[in-house]
Amino acid sequence: MKCKVCGMEINEKNYNFNELAFINKNSEDNIIYCPFCGAGKKYLVESDEIIKVDSNLLNENALKILDHAVKLELFNGDFYTTAASMAKNSEVKKVFEALANIEKFHSRLHQKLGGFTKTPNLNKVNYDKYNSDSALLELAKQKEEHAVSYYEKYKNEVNDHKLFEIFKALADVEKEHIILVKE
Repeated sequence: MKCKVCGMEINEKNYNFNELAFINKNSEDNIIYCPFCGAGKKYLVESDEIIKVDSNLLNENALKILDHAVKLELFNGDFYTTAASMAKNSEVKKVFEALANIEKFHSRLHQKLGGFTKTPNLNKVNYDKYNSDSALLELAKQKEEHAVSYYEKYKNEVNDHKLFEIFKALADVEKEHIILVKE
């Protein structure tokens, strides 16, 4: 099985990667999410069909949107890495670790889609004022809501139907993360 969004092969050795980043869990005989990017079942195929975007055909605005998406997901991934180290509850810590993996993967996916060769070096944010798991979970919810609104807003501005489809899929992933961090 392959994910049309990120192109990753899903098999019996990796179907449960990042499982705490999802409300429902994959099983070996029922894979409902890509364990790497989180795309839903409708994006999982038995063929080699993946959504390919030629970055050379993207206009300047689409490339700018992708560049910002790289940074958005990188910031969110860094937040989750930091939040995992700050979390007091071990389950919350594990969820944050899984979410960090997914968000950083999204960032790398956007880099690939835009044909960007360098990972941006972003300023580190200090999250010390979020000194409880509930405060970290609330901030996580806000970050996921921001990601959803970003994808929803810009999917119509990228002027590429394949990129539109990827943004739509990732917005759905982030919507599920909102539900997850609320629980």
